[in-house]
Amino acid sequence: MRTIIIITFWLLVPLFLFGQNTQFTNQYIFNPIALNPAMAGSGDALSATMLYRNQWVGFQGAPKTLSFSAHSPMRKQNMGLGISIINNEIGVSNETSVIGNYSFKIKMRKGNLALGLGGGFFMMNTAWTELQANDTSDELIQNNSPTYLIPEVSMGVYYSSKKYHIGFSIPYMLSYTYRSTRDKYEVRNDFSKYNYIISGDYVFDLQQNLQLIPSAMFKYQKEDKLDMILMGELVYMEKYSIGTAYNSEQKLFKGMFRIQLNKQFQLGYAADFNSSKLSKYKIGSHELMIRYDFKYTIKVNSPRNL
Repeated sequence: MRTIIIITFWLLVPLFLFGQNTQFTNQYIFNPIALNPAMAGSGDALSATMLYRNQWVGFQGAPKTLSFSAHSPMRKQNMGLGISIINNEIGVSNETSVIGNYSFKIKMRKGNLALGLGGGFFMMNTAWTELQANDTSDELIQNNSPTYLIPEVSMGVYYSSKKYHIGFSIPYMLSYTYRSTRDKYEVRNDFSKYNYIISGDYVFDLQQNLQLIPSAMFKYQKEDKLDMILMGELVYMEKYSIGTAYNSEQKLFKGMFRIQLNKQFQLGYAADFNSSKLSKYKIGSHELMIRYDFKYTIKVNSPRNL
C-alpha cells in the first residue's frame, strides 16, 4: 500500500508541473491577462471573463481548469487594475492562484504603451483521503495535506494600436520545490526558470465586414525548448469569429469560435485535436469562455478585443 501511495504522489508531481505550464498556452487565447499584467485595463470598460477547460475527457482524474479574470481602466488616470484567479484540479491535487495586476499607460503617437506588474499567491493541497485504497486504515491516507501558500510575481509590457498588438511578459517568476523532509515548499528567484513570453497579432481588412487576424505566442525557458502557438482568425462584422491554432508544445491543433451576443456578452468555445499517439486513448479537450462588459453604451467590440 505504501508503494502505491508513493507511486501516486510521483505521478501527480509531473502533472502539477504540466498544469502550470499549460496555463501559458490555454490561457493565451481566451484569457491573456493571466499571462501579461500590462494588459490590465486594455479595454474601455470593466470586463469580466470566466473560462472552464476540461482536458483529456474520458480519463479519470484528468486536469480541469476554472479561471476568472476582471480588469478595468481607471477613469481620468493612466492606469488599469485587474485580478486573475485560476484553479487547476488534477486527480486529488488542487492548485489555485490569485494574482492582482496593475498597469501604467503611456500614450504614444499611434497607440498606447503599458507597463505592468502582478503579485499574489498560489494555494496548493492534496486530498489523500479521497484516494481509493484496499487498506483504508493506512496512516498515509488518513489525513489530507495542509494548504501551502506560495507567493508569486509577474511583469509585462504591452503595446496596442488599431492594427496590431505586441506584448512581452515574464509570468510566474518565482519557482518553488517541495521538501518532503521539512514538509514545505522552498521558494526562490531563479533566472534560469523564467518563462519569457512574446505575443502579437495584426489585423488585415479583407473586405468591408471581414477581417483576418493572424497571431502568435512564443515562450522561451532556458532549460526547455522554444514553444509557440500559431493562430489565425476570421472575424465577420466584428461579431462572429472562427479560427484555428497550433500548439507546438503539446503537438495539437485547436479549433475555436467566438460570438458577440450583444453589446455586453461574448461567448467562446474551443476544442483540441491531438496529433500524438495519446489521441487514441482520449476523447479530447474542451474550453468554454463567457465574457461580460459592464459598460453597455460602447460600440460592439470585435471578438479579438479585450
